[in-house]
Amino acid sequence: MVLYDFVAPAYDPLFKRIYLPFRTQALELIPKQTGAVVLDLACGTGQNFSLLASKIGHRGRIIGVDISTGMLRQARHAVQVAARDNVTLVNMDAGLLSPNMLKAKTGISAVDFVVCTYGFTAMRDWQLAFHRSFSVLKPGGGYLIHDIYAEKRTFHSYAVEKATRTELSRKSWSLLEKLGHDFHMEYIDPSKHIFGGRLFVAFGTK
Repeated sequence: MVLYDFVAPAYDPLFKRIYLPFRTQALELIPKQTGAVVLDLACGTGQNFSLLASKIGHRGRIIGVDISTGMLRQARHAVQVAARDNVTLVNMDAGLLSPNMLKAKTGISAVDFVVCTYGFTAMRDWQLAFHRSFSVLKPGGGYLIHDIYAEKRTFHSYAVEKATRTELSRKSWSLLEKLGHDFHMEYIDPSKHIFGGRLFVAFGTK
């Protein structure tokens, strides 16, 4: 992920304030569960960490996984500044996740929640990443996806895809809808004028 390594230092200054209201709204679907373990898939610079920490408390744990070393470098700095001692960062391809791999990296083989925000549109094989991350979710655990979907290609969506190396036509909630229980998906408006598509949030349980 050379692009994200390159833009990592500027990512938060450019995008954090834009994304924050939508992230906050999306992550409201994660119930408060003190002591829970959350896998933040494609965690980037860690913009979800403070929002997730409010859900799981000091006894909870956040595992941030990202393929970009540059983004994780920024996430590590954010964790240090916030003095969070319950965050573990893992540099790896999400397609390699498994209970055994997760345990080898973190000492934990299963998590209570998986969160993926603005991740699946940028992954080379998002379907594999979903299945792999779903495999480390405990039965009854919750899975949340927050991303962008463009039903029709426009000049705006095409420009966003080229600039960010993403694919906005992916219905990245579809596998969760098929495999999860109590599935719910909704669009977040009026987001389509900002990101080249409509922001959505989807949630289901295993």
